[in-house]
Amino acid sequence: MGGGICYDKAKWHYDGDFPPELPPSQGFVHTGMFISWLAGRNLLADGLAAEAIRTRQQTGAQVFEAWGGVLTSEMLTAEGNAFARHYYASETGGGEYLNDYFNLFDDLPSFYHVPDTWDNAARVAGLIDERYAEWQAGR
Repeated sequence: MGGGICYDKAKWHYDGDFPPELPPSQGFVHTGMFISWLAGRNLLADGLAAEAIRTRQQTGAQVFEAWGGVLTSEMLTAEGNAFARHYYASETGGGEYLNDYFNLFDDLPSFYHVPDTWDNAARVAGLIDERYAEWQAGR
């Protein structure tokens, strides 16, 4: 990884406090939706399957799984990293993304239960767009 930041690993989720009734693939969904948002805003590093997400050939979760379930700073542009450090995984022990994500789907037993659908990804993207605009305004 070259000393970069590891924002998330699916393994941290499906090997942790993970609902036993769900397949491990559900551990990729929440990060995959963030990756979908990054792809839609051209904040992924060149060559990292952004087009497959934008054209809906693959969901962000499917791309994240193909990457081995690891999201690092080397995979993002400078702007993507600055925002991810602030919102996804801040130095204070975790960003607000997971809280926002869980609150968006608070009718489900856990954030791992969110289906990997384009409609859900659009809901998440709308929320991240709001947070991104707030972040940009505060810079």
